[in-house]
Amino acid sequence: MANILVNKNASLLEVILNRPDDGNALSLELIEELNDILEDYQNDLEIKLVTIRGQGDKFFIAGGDIKELAEVRSESDIEKMIELGRRTLDTIRYYPVPVIALINGYALGGGAELAMACDYRLAIEKASIGFVHSTLNITTAWGGIIDLIYSLGHTKALFTLIEGKTIKAKEAQKLGLIDSVFDDIDSAYLSIETIKKTFEKCNTDIVRGNKAIINESKRLFHQNLETAETVEFKKTWGSKEHWDALEILLSELPS
Repeated sequence: MANILVNKNASLLEVILNRPDDGNALSLELIEELNDILEDYQNDLEIKLVTIRGQGDKFFIAGGDIKELAEVRSESDIEKMIELGRRTLDTIRYYPVPVIALINGYALGGGAELAMACDYRLAIEKASIGFVHSTLNITTAWGGIIDLIYSLGHTKALFTLIEGKTIKAKEAQKLGLIDSVFDDIDSAYLSIETIKKTFEKCNTDIVRGNKAIINESKRLFHQNLETAETVEFKKTWGSKEHWDALEILLSELPS
């Protein structure tokens, strides 16, 4: 079964993360495939909009693949994980056209980071988003804290990360984590279709030109903080407190 499904419909590129039995968790293989797919389409001038969602109706992305990440212990493996995840999320952040996260279930940990890397977040009412990193005694690795500061400001970003709560869609909308909430997936798709038609009326150079300026703003913001994020993540990932929390989580997973 393919990890990722892709559907191009005229100006819309739909990307579906296809690991429903694993909560669409971000394995290193899936992360790399997602980056490759997005790079393959970034010069297609017909495309003016991208959507990313998870397969099924329970998870957008459950987070990183815990069983796989439990083996990431050496310095080189940790650096590879950071580099791979950040590269893929940077591809999303700085994509030449807007990217919408369609949050159709739980978006947790790395899944919340991926959602925040997108330009716009739509969610169905039963969905939730959670920067639950603190429950595993780690900080963000892939620019998540930087996106939160950029989007919410320092205070809301700080409390969101320290509390580590899973937040229902409507509450997350009030906080600024989600832009629009819909009753169901069909209503969300109707909204995407409206956005698609609006973008189709706009010249490609205008879509890409405006996005390029926004990308540069985000890129400059991230450049100032990436090193600090990496230092703190490495410190917390290697801590006894993190591995103890991870062992507890692993023990709760079905065998």
